[in-house]
Amino acid sequence: MKCANCGAEIKVGCIYCSVCGKEAQIVSDYNLLEDDFLRDMLKEREEKIRGEAARKAPVKETKEEGHSAKTRTQEAPNGRRGQEESRNGKQKRRVKKRIIFAVSSIVLLVVLIVAIVLMVRHSRENSYDYQMEQAKICLEDKNYRAAEEYVVRALELEGDSLEAKLLLADIYVLRGEEGKAVTLLEEVCREHTDNQEAYQKLIDLYADKKDYESIRKLSEKSEDEDVQELFIKYFPQIPQFDSEEGVYTEEFSVGISAGEGDSIYYTLDGADPRQGKEYQGPIPIGPGENVRIRAIARNEYELYSDEVEGEFQVELQKPEKPRVSPCGGSFYEAQDITVTVPEGCKAYYTWDGTTPNTSSSQYTKPLTIPEGNNILSLIVVNEHGMSSDVQKCNYIYMPTTQNPMGPE
Repeated sequence: MKCANCGAEIKVGCIYCSVCGKEAQIVSDYNLLEDDFLRDMLKEREEKIRGEAARKAPVKETKEEGHSAKTRTQEAPNGRRGQEESRNGKQKRRVKKRIIFAVSSIVLLVVLIVAIVLMVRHSRENSYDYQMEQAKICLEDKNYRAAEEYVVRALELEGDSLEAKLLLADIYVLRGEEGKAVTLLEEVCREHTDNQEAYQKLIDLYADKKDYESIRKLSEKSEDEDVQELFIKYFPQIPQFDSEEGVYTEEFSVGISAGEGDSIYYTLDGADPRQGKEYQGPIPIGPGENVRIRAIARNEYELYSDEVEGEFQVELQKPEKPRVSPCGGSFYEAQDITVTVPEGCKAYYTWDGTTPNTSSSQYTKPLTIPEGNNILSLIVVNEHGMSSDVQKCNYIYMPTTQNPMGPE
């Protein structure tokens, strides 16, 4: 236990403090901070009591006493002011320390927050995934300018990103900058000849501008089967001939067919069919003609198909020799001669041994054998003016009166 007056330890059983002689009071033990605090309170109380006593002391009228009193009067307030200033100074220093600590803590916290913000910002600025995510959010909000900035930053981080390039092309289209989108997609198609999404986007842009020639050229830049299927709707079917090319022995006509709604253009002299006639019906091939047909189809998009080419020739064979009945002999009685003429042909004949032609007598009915020894020459001429070889028959006709074996 400690003395309440001076703080000294009081031995067990003692009722007076061995240091200050004050009566011992039972108080709880304090730690050093509590002891210091109590001593400060006691000193302050003691100083306050002394100050009040000094103010109540009488002042004498003598000069010396007056001077002494004045001196005491001046010294007392100065002492109090000193003590008060000392206490105020301590309090101010404590307040100042607390303020400095608080300000330092706030500054440190602000610095820490700024550092965290800068770290997060740096991390996001260098994150491809974050840039792409923000770009998509901006697209949903129709903030296309911000979306473009995010995608451009993503491409700075990963320049080969196909996803970012396709997204940037979409942004260009939404902003009405189709030219930039076309340029970007053409680059992507050159780098990724098997990417259907890039080709489809570019085809759609060409189609919107009715630039079908660019679609045709684009189709030549990829051999991928899946990509080629994207062009089917834009290209007409290749025309087809209804007859096989080759040599024919009779005249005929060549028909050409194509896809529904497609126009067909053709030439017969081997020239470019794009500059030829529009097909209206079967093309006749006449006797002796050797025709090279080139044909091509054009659809509603003014795109041309691959062309088809065929060579057709008609080499008519001359008619066979006519069949004659009877074909020569000796006769003593009148005899008719019949000639079988093929359909579409005409027969011509002579009896004087000369070769007949179309100016000779035409066979129209059975012939009667003239008297004597005669040579019947026959030809057949078809509708194309082609003549058969000459058929010759020898007839000897002697009436019965001249028959040496007959009656006298």
